[in-house]
Amino acid sequence: MHTAWSAQMRALADAYLHWKHGPCNDTGAESHQPVHYFHISKVDVFALLRVGLLGCSPTTPTVAITLPCLELYHQLRRRQLSFSVQAFTKVLCTLHNVTYIKIFCEQFAIAFDVYLAIIREIQSHIDVVLGRSDPDWRLHNSCPACTFKQPDEVALFPASLRAMDSNNSAKQMENFKDDVRLCPGERSVGDESVQPNESLTCTDNWQAANSTSGSENTVRVFKQTGIFLSACRHGIIQILTEMRHSGELAKYPLATINKLIDVFGDHLGLVAASSIRQKTEDHHLILAVNAFHGHALSAHNRKCQLQHHPLYLRGFGLEDLETCERMFAASNAAAPLIRHASHFHYVQFLELHFDQWDINKYLELSRFILNNYKQALTVISDYTKELEAYRATFPGQGLDFESWIVEELAYLEAVAVEPVQDATAVEYVEALEKLDKYQAAFEDSCNNQFVSYTPSSFRPDSGLSQDALHATKQGHVVRRATERRLQVQISIVEDIEDRMGVVTRWSPQSREYIESLEYSQKCQFICAVEDLEGLIVQCMFELSKANLTSTGYKLRKQISKAIVKSLDKYNKLAVSQNPQRPMLQYSEVMSYAALSEFEILKCSCYDILAKPWSNGTHREMANKYFKIIRAQEEITRLNAWVDTEDSDIERMATELDSTDTLLAAELQLLFNRQHRINDVHRNHLACIYSLPGYTGSIPLQVNTMVTGSENEEECVLMLEGEQSARFESCIQQISQ
Repeated sequence: MHTAWSAQMRALADAYLHWKHGPCNDTGAESHQPVHYFHISKVDVFALLRVGLLGCSPTTPTVAITLPCLELYHQLRRRQLSFSVQAFTKVLCTLHNVTYIKIFCEQFAIAFDVYLAIIREIQSHIDVVLGRSDPDWRLHNSCPACTFKQPDEVALFPASLRAMDSNNSAKQMENFKDDVRLCPGERSVGDESVQPNESLTCTDNWQAANSTSGSENTVRVFKQTGIFLSACRHGIIQILTEMRHSGELAKYPLATINKLIDVFGDHLGLVAASSIRQKTEDHHLILAVNAFHGHALSAHNRKCQLQHHPLYLRGFGLEDLETCERMFAASNAAAPLIRHASHFHYVQFLELHFDQWDINKYLELSRFILNNYKQALTVISDYTKELEAYRATFPGQGLDFESWIVEELAYLEAVAVEPVQDATAVEYVEALEKLDKYQAAFEDSCNNQFVSYTPSSFRPDSGLSQDALHATKQGHVVRRATERRLQVQISIVEDIEDRMGVVTRWSPQSREYIESLEYSQKCQFICAVEDLEGLIVQCMFELSKANLTSTGYKLRKQISKAIVKSLDKYNKLAVSQNPQRPMLQYSEVMSYAALSEFEILKCSCYDILAKPWSNGTHREMANKYFKIIRAQEEITRLNAWVDTEDSDIERMATELDSTDTLLAAELQLLFNRQHRINDVHRNHLACIYSLPGYTGSIPLQVNTMVTGSENEEECVLMLEGEQSARFESCIQQISQ
């Protein structure tokens, strides 16, 4: 921002408060004149601001924008990211019957930037008065449901749940003058003179980390390659940072984890061997995968799910940890506008959106708790009945679901790495098969083929001698080539025999040969299932884009064809397995909601089929059992809070009224808004306390809460009604 604006920002903030709360500003007037009449003795930005106009220049303004107009666009922009300054300026021109020119957009953009700076200046003074100037105040107080502790509250484990992820859609273009650094024929310094650090392999584990990386010859057109954020389970943002000139590198989550540990301490639950390894161990950091990624991504197989999926982790409740995905789905609307914006406006767009996001999430906080409480009670009630009926169906079986998870994990860890002796035996059998093939080819090449002639062949122009010479040379070349391949293969077989200690060479009739051949066929079957699993993952991703634009129909069609081909390969190998594997139909495979079924198909040992956790119905009931456990934990985590923030604001406004009347009036407005929102929360909390399955303590403040669904709706309607009236007033002033 221009230094002239910054130098007078405090005075501008005072002038704005004078206009907003001064004695001459009657916001409750019913009548509106078609033309504003006022007297200005000196034309400067302060005089204009005191009458509700903000000049477009810090020194000698010639054009001014009304503050209600700027406030209207401010609220529109917070709630609709894609509504640009240019679009709003064209709306104003249409309402006033003025032809749009580009300078109008530039003037309005300047005024809007100054208006936001004034709002931030006032907010900074409010933060100082309320004791919120500490940089970590937001982390400690932004979400009362996470941070407020009642005196008799049960200690939670993990103490709090937070999600973190990156979004590559929030990119900003770099200035093109610095992008093309190399002239044709020049060599990049990254080719030979600069060697990469091979010990840093973090980015190899993330495909997103390599999305913008590459050789130095690649033109990097993005200055900001996205954002990385962390949020609590209720959707309120904790930490947000820009990713500059890089993909999703490990430094962003590591820095985020380090900050959260410093602020919150022990027993954090997060979504994610570093320099802070010892620190995370000391503070008992728990890492988990979010629910959809845990079931749908091939990177998180069944073994990973059993260790890190929230369904199997103690204390995570019914949380799916998909908070960041929901946030990015909303913020992606800003991508077309911030892609070519300056860094100042890039930050401005995102700050307005996420600040409004937090306000909306705070308003929905108590409803979130109420709905989750009802969901947890329903899960416990319904699934408990199903489990009791299922146990009665199998009275002779223990149905110990907890031990099933331990046993399945132990098996998957045991078979994760193929035994060396088995792999060597398969290699030996394959080498013997090649040896037999090369031996047969060599013997065939050694057979002398007699050439037959007829009397008519002996003519001067027949070229008999040349044809015979060519045929003889060609036969010698083939024989020498097959002999070399045979000798090389004999050396390979002898080398494997030395490693295995084989004294007598295996024959196709020997027991070892037959067993190794069967094992090799099982490996081919496992590979076929893995290929089919990967295609199903891709298909799931495409189906999840059904409501998005730019969905590739041709890509989905190609994936479907590949699935059919891979399925045919699987069915051919399935019949040769011992025991025989089930045949799969296309419709059956496409109906899989989770990919854990594929892990069972890969197990080619008869003993595994006898395990209870390999039974599909048993697995479904095991999931319901764990959901009951998580639902009980969810109830403990949801036992609600009582927030007294609005009373603290009212007290500070009363104390400040004697020294700074204008700022006290602004605090009073903040109190009114906060009190209305907290009335909605108090009503929802009263509903929670009255639920039949509520297990927490009931605070004394519940007696003062408004109860009843009708009063709840009245609170919401009152909150929305005041905003609507303010919006209507702005529209009327703009259209005049």
